[in-house]
Amino acid sequence: MKFRESGMPSEDLWKTFFNPSECVQKLGIDRNINTVVDVGCGYGTFLFPIAKLISGKVIGIDIDPKMVEVCNKKINEEAISNIQVIQGDVLDIDLQSVFSDYGGQVDYVTLFNILHCEESVQLLSKVHRILGKNGRIGVIHWINKDTPRGPSMDIRPTPQMIINWANETGFVLEKQVELPPYHFGLVFRKLFQD
Repeated sequence: MKFRESGMPSEDLWKTFFNPSECVQKLGIDRNINTVVDVGCGYGTFLFPIAKLISGKVIGIDIDPKMVEVCNKKINEEAISNIQVIQGDVLDIDLQSVFSDYGGQVDYVTLFNILHCEESVQLLSKVHRILGKNGRIGVIHWINKDTPRGPSMDIRPTPQMIINWANETGFVLEKQVELPPYHFGLVFRKLFQD
């Protein structure tokens, strides 16, 4: 998947932009969730706090082998058993076969700071297909004001743009949260059709 302007800063700088534990809790990630997929997991900034909150497994996906290596090193150092990291393009990975090990059910998918990609609707459509009944997605993105990082304003999506894309792909907005100082958050629920 093509990501425009997606170079990662140093991990030390990246961690200063948000409080990961607070963000995931505000987005409704808790013990009632069994399986989470963190798309574009990067340094594992959100992957590790999620692993501590949920009852089951969190699967991180990143296209950058260096990010996967960083996450795997942390998993080994901290002896964490409920995280798996996969290297690859989320649009190319056969996610159904990956999730068959977990009963084929995904409860929650995180899309943090990545919906400025060129295939946002395609990404949301793929996420819709892998989510179970009433599954949810959590979105975090940069606010539309000057921030120390983030994509340029001409490709930075607004909350309303993301809501429109999500509605188009079969999601309904559940809640919107502020994640100061630089981000906003949205939670969507998959519309279930018989």
